Amino acid sequence: MDIFGQLGINTTAAIQFVLFAIALVFLTKFVFGPYAHALEERERRTKGGEELAHEFQSKSVELQSTYEAKAREVNAEIKNIFDTSKAAANKEYETAVSKARNEAETLVQSNRTKISSAVSQAAAELKSQTNAVAMAITTKLLGK
Repeated sequence: MDIFGQLGINTTAAIQFVLFAIALVFLTKFVFGPYAHALEERERRTKGGEELAHEFQSKSVELQSTYEAKAREVNAEIKNIFDTSKAAANKEYETAVSKARNEAETLVQSNRTKISSAVSQAAAELKSQTNAVAMAITTKLLGK
């Protein structure tokens, strides 16, 4: 025991060692043990949750791809309907415009005919009244 004395180890160190051993046993029994048990339980529950999360994630990817495929189909149908309606509307527009042009051309031609006949009648009346107007002007100028 003389060696322990030379190293500076006395009964205080032995008491500290015994207290350490008691504290270690106490902490192992009442703190570290329940903590380790709770940690194992948590890991066990988490592993099931991770598998469930992976399953949900794969299902969500599958649903998203299904959704995108259906969205493309719906967009194609909408585009087809839109293009068909647009073509029909353009055809109706062209029909209406050509009908309106034909009616306008007919009205213009009719009005030109009426105007030319009115101009001819006015010219004929003016020719027939030319002699009377000339006589009236002459009498006014001569003062008779």
